[in-house]
Amino acid sequence: MKNVFVLAASRSSQLPCLSSWSRARHLTRQILLATLCLPPAVSASAQQEQPNAAEQTAQVDERRSARDDDNGIEELVVTGRPLRDSLEASLAAQQKADNVVNVIASDTIGRFPDLTAAAALARLPAVAVQRDQGQERFIQVRGAPAKWTSVSFDGINVLGAQDRVFRFDSVPAALIDRVIVNKTLLPDMPAEALAGRVSIETFSPLRNPDWQFLGQGGYGKVDLGDGPQKQLAGRASWANETFGAMIAGSFFEFEQQTDNTEPRYNAGGLASLRTAKYIIVRQTNSLTGKIEFRPSDGHTITFNSLYTEFKDDEERNQYTYTFTGARSGTRGFASGDLVAVPVQGAFEKGDYLTSTFYNVLRGQHEWSSWSGTWDVAYTETEDDTDLPLIFQSAANAALRPSIVYDNSDRRYPLLTIHDTVSTGGVLSRGARRDSLNQAAFDTETLFYFGLGTKTKSYTFKGDLDREWESFGTDATLAFGGQVDRRKSEDPGNVSVLRPNGTAGTFVFRTAATELGQPWTPFSFITSEPVDEDFPRGYTWSYIDNVGMRRQVDALLTAAGAANAAGRGTYPLPIRDASLANTVDEDIYAGYAMNTWRWDRQTLVAGARVEHVKITSSGVAVATGAGGVPVRSPVSFESSRTDVFPSIHWSLDLSDQLKYRLSGISGAARPSFGELRATQTINDIAGLETVTGGNPQLKPERALGFDTSLEWYFDDAALLSANGFYRDVKDVLFDSTTVVGDTRFNFGGVDRSRYRFTTTVNGNNGKLYGLEMTYNHPWTFLPEPFDGFGVQASVAFLKGNFRTATGRKVDFPGTSKRVTNIAVFYENFGLSTRLSYQHRTDWVDDFAVIAEGDLYWNASERLDFSARYQINDYVGVYFDANNLTDAVGLRYEGTEDRPFEVEGFGRRYLAGVRFNY
Repeated sequence: MKNVFVLAASRSSQLPCLSSWSRARHLTRQILLATLCLPPAVSASAQQEQPNAAEQTAQVDERRSARDDDNGIEELVVTGRPLRDSLEASLAAQQKADNVVNVIASDTIGRFPDLTAAAALARLPAVAVQRDQGQERFIQVRGAPAKWTSVSFDGINVLGAQDRVFRFDSVPAALIDRVIVNKTLLPDMPAEALAGRVSIETFSPLRNPDWQFLGQGGYGKVDLGDGPQKQLAGRASWANETFGAMIAGSFFEFEQQTDNTEPRYNAGGLASLRTAKYIIVRQTNSLTGKIEFRPSDGHTITFNSLYTEFKDDEERNQYTYTFTGARSGTRGFASGDLVAVPVQGAFEKGDYLTSTFYNVLRGQHEWSSWSGTWDVAYTETEDDTDLPLIFQSAANAALRPSIVYDNSDRRYPLLTIHDTVSTGGVLSRGARRDSLNQAAFDTETLFYFGLGTKTKSYTFKGDLDREWESFGTDATLAFGGQVDRRKSEDPGNVSVLRPNGTAGTFVFRTAATELGQPWTPFSFITSEPVDEDFPRGYTWSYIDNVGMRRQVDALLTAAGAANAAGRGTYPLPIRDASLANTVDEDIYAGYAMNTWRWDRQTLVAGARVEHVKITSSGVAVATGAGGVPVRSPVSFESSRTDVFPSIHWSLDLSDQLKYRLSGISGAARPSFGELRATQTINDIAGLETVTGGNPQLKPERALGFDTSLEWYFDDAALLSANGFYRDVKDVLFDSTTVVGDTRFNFGGVDRSRYRFTTTVNGNNGKLYGLEMTYNHPWTFLPEPFDGFGVQASVAFLKGNFRTATGRKVDFPGTSKRVTNIAVFYENFGLSTRLSYQHRTDWVDDFAVIAEGDLYWNASERLDFSARYQINDYVGVYFDANNLTDAVGLRYEGTEDRPFEVEGFGRRYLAGVRFNY
């Protein structure tokens, strides 16, 4: 028999329940999770209907609550196996869904099984994770580009802050009740997804009555650099039968160092080498509140507000060796011996911010055989970068090092550093050095990388459905409409410009002397050698980037004051409004669908119509006389109407065996950056070009099918195979063509024959694959081994299209195979999981020829988590990430030409959790 823990209290008192332990078969005391008493419900043994994922109604399952109407006693039955609870709820929702979905649900007492949505999604079939410096960030569903996946909160689509692409590491577990990956879309869902729609459902207090408190706090470290890792999260809620309220928040921060190496090659061998050390402090903050009001049965009004942000405080110490610029010597692929190699230093103290602010007012109503919902939502996203880079160089060749390199391991070229000596004007190799001379520079200049975009979205949505009889069976007719008004604003990049708007170079030493300001770049070289795992062949020291940034800011402020007073024309970081752009996107949609339910069959058929209007306004900037830019406002409009039909059929071959067949359609809209009207024009003879966006782009569209066989052979167990195919039209990619019309002929210049580099709709492509899944708690084993279980999936994927030149290339992000395996053990209050993820190589970016295409090398990740419940209310946890200390590797064309190698170390976090 299973061990259970029963909590009881009087219905009238609604006080926290007293606890008592149940005993295991072997008289082992099992510590189990505790929670609040729930309101009256059916008996613990009665089976409740599982929720339909497509309807997004996150109801608790029958193991979460029980009711005894006769004696007014409330009780909660908890198995003490939260991973199994989550898996069982997830598979029950998946089995009941009308479309093809994968689900991740919270456990028995409402705790989500992972720290972020990104970490959770990494364990689903055919979902590959794209990491940045080791941290899960974007997802690629079924090998498709990340932009082909849309995201919704409680049914409302939310644009990703990074030009539609959503950052899943910005959604912490404290906000989540359930995550659903819809791999086929129903007509009542927006069609703006080709690969899938990730539906994030937030916690509902009305479905979890009385007081509930969940919280956790942890501390740990990152082993590369020994930086700290901190985490705090909590949620409090209260509800009765009429009113509910919830507030939740989270804070997560870690300091990580990243080793980085970027070799570059040409026909003669190793052409250059960039070595960098990053020190990053990443922080994710979130706050959400929800109010629910149920004035009468069948009617609920909800208001939900959510803010989540990601901050990245980044320092960089970087040196780039340009071997092709050496004064003399030999250079090859395996080795080189060079004199006076140019070196450029680059240092930064920069800041990144992405945020999402989401608000929705929702009504849900039932009248006899009719029911309906309405939504009014406002969402705002922001993506901002503030990144000044201070470049150092040496005009005096005698200051440059002489270098002997060994490139036997092309991931980690080893350098032997020597001084350079001048004898009679002839440069030669001097004495060997153990460390790089970081003071051997005579010039510092400023490059400023600053940009920011903001989107504002208003959504008005209404849905109605009616129960009726059709073709001799029960049916549900649903129809509705939706209006989305979106605006993306790009104020233009920050550039280093003179007061008259022309480009310039800010030279620190010259400006400091003229302005009487301090500039002491070598004083920021510390005595602390860089702590890194990569072999370099020499040592170097950290730079005090924070101190350097303070001195830079003071110097720029003084230069700005001099310009304002007419005492100078210093080029300074200025927001270049000439590159500003605004894109308005208005979407008017309507749908109708009908669902038929026979004894063992379900059929959903319908269509969605979407009319989209795009208005893009910006500036065309041409090079004028004397280098002074000539600007002309430009604006373009486009509109289109698309119909997206779909049909979904499922057959229950038995109570455990389900077959599905779906025919679907969808679209992926161009990014706002691709739709920008702003153009940069070069009028120099022989270099006549136009570069910019393309407001005339059409969305990428797809038609396809899914077919699957799912065997739910035991509680929380699944064995399935799912095949899919998508025929993709109007694939987007960058290309260079001829302008061909008069749209840029301002200022009396005919530019119809200029070369136009932009994004275009190209040829068609296809995406197809096979997903296989095996989930199974091994309860058939004798105790204590019955706590073992496995979640495993493997996807075989293929996706490609032809470019304008006829070259056949894979879609960015398409790994041929994606494997996810998690082995878990839960017993005696202990819950552990060892997760392994692997994906094969995938293309990241294209070049004119295949030899220049950039690929990410095959990657793997091994993570471990453990939870232990100390008593009724308190538990402890431990997480270890990247146990194998895997590194990231990009290469150009072939693996023997690495393009970027980065290492980020292991991460550890331990803490305390409580629930009440």
